Amino acid sequence: MPKQKKIPIEDLVVPPQNTKICGTICMCQMTAVLSCVALVYLSVAIYMPYMRAFQSGMATDPIMCTTTRAVTTDSCDWGSCGEWCLSKTSGSCVQIYVNLRRNGSNIHLVNCTNTANKTCYGIDQENAKKYRCIADECRNLTGTFNCTLGMCINITDAFECIFKNVDPPLKCSGRRGKINCIEMDGLQNCNRGTCERIRTPYNCDRRCLDIPTRNKNSILLSGDKVYLSQCQRAFVTGTDVELWNESQNNILMMSCYNIENTSVGTIDAIDCINGTLLDKSTLSDLTNFTYLSYLSVTNTKLMDETRTVAPPEIDLLIANESKLLINMEGCVNTLRDECKEFLREYGKDGTDHNARGRFPCFYAEQNVEIVVARFDLEVTYREFVLASTVPSVLFVVSCFTLVMCQRTVEVGDDSKMRIKKFSTVLAAAVKNGNGSKKHDDGADGDNGGGGGGEAAAMAL
Repeated sequence: MPKQKKIPIEDLVVPPQNTKICGTICMCQMTAVLSCVALVYLSVAIYMPYMRAFQSGMATDPIMCTTTRAVTTDSCDWGSCGEWCLSKTSGSCVQIYVNLRRNGSNIHLVNCTNTANKTCYGIDQENAKKYRCIADECRNLTGTFNCTLGMCINITDAFECIFKNVDPPLKCSGRRGKINCIEMDGLQNCNRGTCERIRTPYNCDRRCLDIPTRNKNSILLSGDKVYLSQCQRAFVTGTDVELWNESQNNILMMSCYNIENTSVGTIDAIDCINGTLLDKSTLSDLTNFTYLSYLSVTNTKLMDETRTVAPPEIDLLIANESKLLINMEGCVNTLRDECKEFLREYGKDGTDHNARGRFPCFYAEQNVEIVVARFDLEVTYREFVLASTVPSVLFVVSCFTLVMCQRTVEVGDDSKMRIKKFSTVLAAAVKNGNGSKKHDDGADGDNGGGGGGEAAAMAL
C-alpha cells in the first residue's frame, strides 16, 4: 500500500491549532465555572464554620462528658447531628444531653499480678431482635421485656429484675391482642403473651455474675468492663507521689475512662474518678457487676482525703444537662451515615441498663449549655487554607488563560482559530509562494516569446 502524502497544514479541514485552542478554551471555561461553584459551596461548608470556630472561645483541651438523656423529638429546634448542613433538619431528630465535668486523674499501678478482666455484656439495641406488637409478634412473649411504643426487646438473659408492684395485665394474644399492646411501653413482665408493666421502684441487676475478687486488691471499672488485679502500689502518672500501697490491707476501687496494660506488671488508668477504699470484708470470693457499680458511687471512704486525686464525680462537675453537638454546626456533609454511628455511640443514656456513654468533649467557659464532640482548630485551619487556595488559584489561572486566548487567537477566513503570530507567518508564506509562482510564469512567457522570434528568423 503506497504511503500517503502528508497534507499541508493550510489544506486540513480542521487545522491542529483549531482543535487545541478550542479544547483549551472549553477546559478553562469549565474550570472557571466549577471554581465559582466550589467557592459558593465552601463558603457554607468551610469558611463560615472556620470563622465560628475561631470566634467561639472553645478550649482546645478536651474535658469529659457523660450522657444523661437521648431524646427523640418531632419538634426539632436543634439536633445533635444532621446529615446535611446546607438544609435545615426537618422531621424528628435526636437530642443528646450530657453532664460536663473536669478531667479526673491518671493513675499508674505497679507490680500487678493475678490480673483478670471481665466484660459484662448488656443488650445491643441495634442488633437485638425486636418484637412489633402491631404485627402480632407479642402474642407469645415470655420473660422480661423492655418496650417502647409497642416495640419490645427481650432482656431476660441479660438482667434479673426484682419488683413488687405491677400494672393491670394486657393480653397481647387473641383477636384483639395487637390492638391492646400497640402502645405498650416500659419494663414488662410477660407470660405467654400476657404482660404486666413493672412499676417503680424496681431493681434490675445485670446477669454478670461470678466476678472473681479473691486475692484482688485493685478493682477498676471502665464502662461495661471490670479489671481486677493484685498490685503493690499506685502512683499519680508521671510523678513519684504514692497514693496507695498493699500494706494498707484494703481494696482500691476506681472508675476510669480507659485502662491499659502497658507492660508486664503495670497498669495505666486514664481519667479516674470515685477513688475509694473498701474493707476486704466487703467482698466475698465472687461478686456481681451491679454490686461493684453500687459500691463505686456510695462508698464514703475516699482514696485521697484531700479530694484532689480521683475525687468523687460531683466535685468535678461543671454543668448538668448540656446540649451535645457533633461539631460546631451540629451536622456533617460527608453523606456517609456518620450521624447513625455517632448517635449509637454517644446516645447511650443508660435506659437500656447498659453503661452510659463517657467521652472527651469541648466547651467554652462563657457558654456551658453547649458542648461539642469534635473540635480541632489546627485541622479547621488546614481545611480553610486548602479550600481557599485551590479553587481561587484555579479560577485565576483559568480566567487569565481565557483573557490571553482572547488577545492572541483570531479566526481566519476559513472560520478556523489560529494564534495570531502563527497565522500571520502562514499568510506571509502563502503570499510569498503565490508571488514566486507568478514570477516563474512571467519568466516562462518571456522565454516563449524569444523562441518564436528565432523561428521567424529561420523562416526568413
